[in-house]
Amino acid sequence: MGGPYFFIVMTIKDCFKLGKFTKPFRYSGEVVLWMDVDDNSPYRNVKVVWAEERKNLVPYMINKLKPHKDRFVAVIDGIDSEEAARSICGKDIYLPLSELPDLGSEHFYFHEVPGWRVLDLNSGEDIGTINRVLDHGPYPMLEVEHESVELILPLPKNFMVEVDRENQILKVEIPEGLLAVFLNPGSMEEEEGDNFLSGDFFQQ
Repeated sequence: MGGPYFFIVMTIKDCFKLGKFTKPFRYSGEVVLWMDVDDNSPYRNVKVVWAEERKNLVPYMINKLKPHKDRFVAVIDGIDSEEAARSICGKDIYLPLSELPDLGSEHFYFHEVPGWRVLDLNSGEDIGTINRVLDHGPYPMLEVEHESVELILPLPKNFMVEVDRENQILKVEIPEGLLAVFLNPGSMEEEEGDNFLSGDFFQQ
């Protein structure tokens, strides 16, 4: 048993979701921890995670974390029985945003770009301000406000992106003619517009 520990108040808006406590492991209080990240190597020595309880985030000290198949088995301070382990299973776990690894100039975290300006990577044209990143389809898309018009810009993996964190600018490869679909919707036939926005237009 460790402690005492002192923590600042943490809220979900200050954090990113790391994963989840999924199920007990054996009978001594160990719990399976799943990390919902592409690369878990930066978090293999994590010492504390946060879980939501009654609309607040509370810390859980991890005394030991060992790989188990594609997941981890965690020994958590104060969780010393199967019953106690079951009580926390199903909880999403979080880490502070400050613990996210630094990314280079070709990648960005979705949470960091709302409010940034978007420029056309090829022409340098200022497209507008990012409202949010939509991540519900085969690839993420930027929701951008351009002179009171809402644009949706796709970000397939083969599209080039340049990230300027110092100036909060995202330079994005924009397909020729895409902006006209939003800015001049009456300039083309409806059928052509439907085909233009279809999956055929964004072939990988």
